[in-house]
Amino acid sequence: MEGILQNPTLYPKALTSSERDPSFKWHRYAHSPRSSQVFCISAFGTLRNLTVGNRVLASLLYEAFPEIATMGRPRKWTISPECEDEDLLNERGTRQPTSVDALCISSQEVICIESKFVTDAAEGFGRCGQAIRGDCAGYHGPGSDKKTGTSAWCRLEGWEAKRSPRLYWSLGKSYFRSETFERQSRGQACPFAGPFYQLMRNFLFAAAMAERDRKNFFGVLAICPEPSSGALGSQVEKFRLEILLPEFHDRVKFLTYEILVGHLRNVADPEADALAAFLEERIQTICR
Repeated sequence: MEGILQNPTLYPKALTSSERDPSFKWHRYAHSPRSSQVFCISAFGTLRNLTVGNRVLASLLYEAFPEIATMGRPRKWTISPECEDEDLLNERGTRQPTSVDALCISSQEVICIESKFVTDAAEGFGRCGQAIRGDCAGYHGPGSDKKTGTSAWCRLEGWEAKRSPRLYWSLGKSYFRSETFERQSRGQACPFAGPFYQLMRNFLFAAAMAERDRKNFFGVLAICPEPSSGALGSQVEKFRLEILLPEFHDRVKFLTYEILVGHLRNVADPEADALAAFLEERIQTICR
């Protein structure tokens, strides 16, 4: 824990007391200056401790999702780093349910922020571990389950030991294009065998939470420094156009941290300026 607290990418005002506890779900490399988790918490966690933090976050989210902008005073937002809720997508019996980098909630909206920094940005959005490990043949259809040999089109839809059946495909029917669910055979690629897997889970997490908690709007904002953006923007665009139904295209957006820095500068507040300078220095030092 001491190595994390001394990480030069951790902003001094970023953490709450509970996040200083060793039980907080820190990533394996959270002690590294290149840690995506630490950079995200420095950026969004610190907003909770700034007088103008709510205004800055609202302006960023309004830029991504103009339809949620309010007249006059913005709604109050809460920010929860590393947020999990295994009930939403029935992700029980695993050490790693969907974990949202920064969950932003107002009285009317749910926004999942997926943050990348350096190494993870170069790797792109996360892929399905079933295909990576070879437990799945990589296509959506009977015979793809290589580990237990079931006839399930996706082995995640059935029980395996203590792992409960995931709701990804069933929930997705309300949001994804019909082509996503077509029966495939060997040689074809499952829509979620590649980088769409992480985006899909964030999207369904936000959608399920909004439905359960009766929110009017949900969305996913992917964000990373401009020098690290690489293919991330195009992956978001392909997810929107190839996976989502047209009416949900605008629920997933991609922005850069430089845009957040601009919103911090725009409020003309000394504490916001200090955070902006810190984020700029980290980007210039680590990403360039």
